[in-house]
Amino acid sequence: MVSLTEVRASNAQLTGNTTPRVAVFVGATAGIGKATLTQLVASGFPLKAYVVGRDEREFQPFLSEMRNLNPGAELVFLQGQISLMAETKRLTEAILGSEHHINLLYVNMPKLLRPLVILIDVETTEGLELATAVAYYSRQIFIRRLLPLLRAAVSPGADSYSPRIVNILGTGTETADLFLHDLTLKEPGHFSVSSYIAHCGTMTSSCLKRIAEEPENQDVIIIHNHPGLVSTEIFKKSWGGKLDEDAAGESLHIPEDLTRITPQEAGERSLYVITSAKYGGNGVPMSEGQKGGLSVKGTTRGSLLCVGDKLETLQLDLLDSLEKSGAADVIWDKTDELIRDYL
Repeated sequence: MVSLTEVRASNAQLTGNTTPRVAVFVGATAGIGKATLTQLVASGFPLKAYVVGRDEREFQPFLSEMRNLNPGAELVFLQGQISLMAETKRLTEAILGSEHHINLLYVNMPKLLRPLVILIDVETTEGLELATAVAYYSRQIFIRRLLPLLRAAVSPGADSYSPRIVNILGTGTETADLFLHDLTLKEPGHFSVSSYIAHCGTMTSSCLKRIAEEPENQDVIIIHNHPGLVSTEIFKKSWGGKLDEDAAGESLHIPEDLTRITPQEAGERSLYVITSAKYGGNGVPMSEGQKGGLSVKGTTRGSLLCVGDKLETLQLDLLDSLEKSGAADVIWDKTDELIRDYL
């Protein structure tokens, strides 16, 4: 386990070469994403960050605060509805048309963990279940469309920041118990909060592993990170403003030993994942005695890194099993079928 003391010690050693110069934050208007953006801006280094959210006017006071905190930070707000795939394509078009490269794609749209009765039968105008559209399909569009800009940021210099994708979701919840013929969970009895979490976590890790192992992406660090249980306002509002962590934990099948932290601590931990050499590439050097993280294949590069709530990498043999059984192909093909018109 990486302690908060170790996280803060690493973050205190940041330099201009260990922080991203151009970043895209999808889901940084509240909660973990907002706390992470704050930590990155507060590091004081030059930064251009695109912030994707629904309401620019509401977010303007925070943008002004961040600009005052770091005059070298250029923050560009992109307003749009990320639950819609067409909107996601439009937002990525804006970035693709403005940048030749980006160093960081940080994706943290809320999973909408609301009481089950609210989630059932809520669909977007594009026919996808709302929570799954936000937690999975739109994320896949952001990642796949912006990958060329991340590859373009790869530099042969030993001192330059290694481009990264950090997807905040739920690694560690992966399962082989999937409805492969109904991955959108539309059939009666298939949708529940626990099923939704397991399917999103598994599909995310499976597809990100395939993307990470494509030869052209070997120098882009791709991370699926479980942040732990974070008491954000989004999470509290999801439970009607009356969050009982014990009740929520029982309903969502949350392990008793899951790390429980504040949004500020989550922001510090995310900054560590974004910048530490523990997760490969060029970053803040590890402290004495600390071990480097390994991919899900047990390698130092060339595959997905699943970083659990203790900030250690997970070895997920399950993902290989899904590939051998053909389940990974089913996940990839179904995802491609639904998002191909938006890539």
